[in-house]
Amino acid sequence: MPATLGHLVKLAGIDLGDDGLRSVQIQTLASAADPAPGSLVFVDNARGIDLQALSVCAAVIGADDLQDRLPAGPVLVPARRARHVFQDIALALFPASIGDASPFIDPAATRPTQQGAVIAENARLEDGVVVEAGAIIGDGVEIGSGTIVGANAVIARGCRIGRHSRIGANSTIQYALIGDRVRILPGAAIGQDGFGYVPREDGLRKVPQLGRVIIQDDVEIGANTAVDRGTLGDTVIGQGTKIDNLVQIAHNVRIGMHTVIAGHCGISGSVTIGSGCMIGGGVGIADQITIGDKVQIAGGSGVMDDIPSGERWGGSPARPAKQALRELLALRKLADDRKRSPRSE
Repeated sequence: MPATLGHLVKLAGIDLGDDGLRSVQIQTLASAADPAPGSLVFVDNARGIDLQALSVCAAVIGADDLQDRLPAGPVLVPARRARHVFQDIALALFPASIGDASPFIDPAATRPTQQGAVIAENARLEDGVVVEAGAIIGDGVEIGSGTIVGANAVIARGCRIGRHSRIGANSTIQYALIGDRVRILPGAAIGQDGFGYVPREDGLRKVPQLGRVIIQDDVEIGANTAVDRGTLGDTVIGQGTKIDNLVQIAHNVRIGMHTVIAGHCGISGSVTIGSGCMIGGGVGIADQITIGDKVQIAGGSGVMDDIPSGERWGGSPARPAKQALRELLALRKLADDRKRSPRSE
């Protein structure tokens, strides 16, 4: 990047033919839900997408019938399976995006340590950083003063961690920007690939994950919790949010400030959660759901619909708490009535 549109679509086996289309300059790849100026996006299904927001894009991959619905600005690349074309382009451009990030440390370019840690020579650690035994700090990593990196933690190339944070033992961090006073408990996995696959003729093919994880100040991430990197945009956890142990946060999730998420929750891809929310243990949230501010969700709920701000929901599928309680009481009454009624002869 940047590259011409003709060059990019050729990576997916498409020849545009039109010289004007081929020469369109593409600055970046982006999601249709969060388009960037000069970007190339794909639209598999226009439902729920603000097509007018695509006016900043340089080109859109999509079906022919989008032509009359797109705003002025982007050109349309006709494709019956837009997701497949976009996937082929991303895989060709970023083949190394699939899998774990190596710390990229040259053994000859490490600084000596007293505790058996491995620290790349060009990593930048401010005064007062503590790196415990067996930890690995990769090329270009930056860590602020007062931060403690626990034993056997791995911080991959290019990550940045603020001041007075704590990185727990055996945790793994890659593709991440982490703020000040953040606590990441042992065994957490930050910035791993999201669970994204597209069914193709030859089976399931992985979608490249090109985004990051951004963790703002004063966040806590529980032990053995996983926070996946974004696919095209970023996964973001807002300031002061606290996340319990054994929570799964998928790609492109965005969580507001001072939200509490209890253990064993599973948050699917592209979910948006507001600020000041309280989510009980074992809650499952379907993909692309939007949850407003100051929402409370009872433990064990299964959220399948958007939740407006300030509401309390529960049950599976989740619905407003008063409605769920009325249904439960009605069901209990029905069961009691059947128990009291005489058996028919």
